[in-house]
Amino acid sequence: MAGILLDQKIWKRVLLPLAAVPLAAWGYVHFMVDYTNLKNKTFTYNAMTESTLANIAEAQDRYKSEQSTYIGDLRKLYSHIGGAGGMNECVKILNVQAGFDHWRAEARHVSSPDTVTWDSRSGTSLKKG
Repeated sequence: MAGILLDQKIWKRVLLPLAAVPLAAWGYVHFMVDYTNLKNKTFTYNAMTESTLANIAEAQDRYKSEQSTYIGDLRKLYSHIGGAGGMNECVKILNVQAGFDHWRAEARHVSSPDTVTWDSRSGTSLKKG
C-alpha cells in the first residue's frame, strides 16, 4: 500500500489527505455532536433570558405607575430592576425602546445563539412578545 502511494505523483499525494478532511468533519458532525443536549441548553438559556425580561417588565410597570412613562435609558433601568428580582449577569440587554404607552426590549444570553424579544403591546408588558 505504501509503495503504491509513493509511486503516485506529488499532487495525488497531497490531495489524498485533503480529501479526508471533509470526511472527518462529516463524521464528527453526524456522530459526535449531541444535538439534543445543545437544544436543551439553548432552551434553558432562553428561559433565563425570558426571566430577566420578565424582571424588566415588572420594573417598567412600577416605573410607569410612578412616572407615567416607561424607561428607555439602560442605566436607569438597571437601577430600577433590583427590586424586581435582579438581572442575570449572563443576559445582555441588546436594545430597549420605550415610548409613552409601550416598550420593547431585546436580550440574549451570552451562550445562546437566539435573541428573545419582549413587547408590551402584546396585551400587557408582562407578556412575552
